Amino acid sequence: MQRLREVLDRGYRRLVDLLARCGLPRSMPPLLVLGVLAVIASLVLAVLTATGHRGEAVADPVVISPAAAGRPGTAVVNASRAQVLSITMVTRNRWAAGWSDCTSGPNCKYAAVIDRDGARATSPEWPVPYVTLKSGNEAIAIAPPREGTLTGDTTMMYQLTYDGPLLTRLRYRLSTSTFQRGEILSDRIVPGRIVVVNPHESSVRMLDTRGTRSPICDQTSRCWVLSGIGRTDVLWTDDGGKTWGSRALDSHNQLGQLAVSPDGRTLVMTAVTVGDNGQTVASMRISTDRGASWRTVDHPPPALNTPPLAFDDGTALMLGGRPNERPRLYRVRDGAANLDRGYPGDLADLEGDAQLMYGFEVPKRRTTEVVLSTDQGANWTKFAPR
Repeated sequence: MQRLREVLDRGYRRLVDLLARCGLPRSMPPLLVLGVLAVIASLVLAVLTATGHRGEAVADPVVISPAAAGRPGTAVVNASRAQVLSITMVTRNRWAAGWSDCTSGPNCKYAAVIDRDGARATSPEWPVPYVTLKSGNEAIAIAPPREGTLTGDTTMMYQLTYDGPLLTRLRYRLSTSTFQRGEILSDRIVPGRIVVVNPHESSVRMLDTRGTRSPICDQTSRCWVLSGIGRTDVLWTDDGGKTWGSRALDSHNQLGQLAVSPDGRTLVMTAVTVGDNGQTVASMRISTDRGASWRTVDHPPPALNTPPLAFDDGTALMLGGRPNERPRLYRVRDGAANLDRGYPGDLADLEGDAQLMYGFEVPKRRTTEVVLSTDQGANWTKFAPR
């Protein structure tokens, strides 16, 4: 017993000395000293517990039943005035399409359809248009925030898996200047900003960089963006945004579009101006050496409906023509744009690559069907993505 008392006295004196260094008087009663120690231990334990819970919350995605998220989107897709707003095709049998129904006046309703190897699912209704994206070898649909800002509203991700449709609430993360391989860059979720979507951890965040539009990542993991106020610069990064290279392309126009071939060697940049007849092409430049040198494209179409498609062979294909006229296909080869064999119908959009090109068809002022080609436009197949 005497030995135990000596140990406690020695430990108590050391505790009093430690607290005195922190500014507490040595005359404090022993019970008060022990109380202070208990409070400190409780605070440390609370912080550790809260940190642990926070880590668990970040690790687990918030999955929501599509039925509980809102009305089924099948009514939107099958409405008499329904039309396709977006389409993303990974393969002929894996795609995501965004639909709208504006028969009820200004209060339009939106939904998305995903096809995965023949199995299809329709998302819940959403008050703003869905954005369709490619995620690896899958097609997904993003329901953007209603208020146009990630911090103020909900962002949802709709997928189709082996186990069926999956609706996930994307967690908002603080904005960063870097991103990782496998994350998706998009300038269509929040207007005027590039957003980073991480499908694997179900998160979304702003990308803090000079670039504001046309984010494209090629198969070498180099990512490209356009930047500039009153001008157009092209920027690129090989390390996920840690370092950037840049080159000035147009000193007068900031509106423009960028196309990059899958291997990253062919780039096409189009600068546009806005006039009485809408947007017209101010200049078009092409690079076939990964952006090291650029050449002005001779006699491009007066106006473009969508960004060009850049191919690995140094050529490009685009949908354009005179403003307010039926668009036609143009091919860029040897530094010049010329009319190409056309599609026998009305195309309003063109996306994809040399292996799979696709776009909207607009019959009678409504976009209800999509056409695709696997031989660069020689033959086309038509279907309704619903």
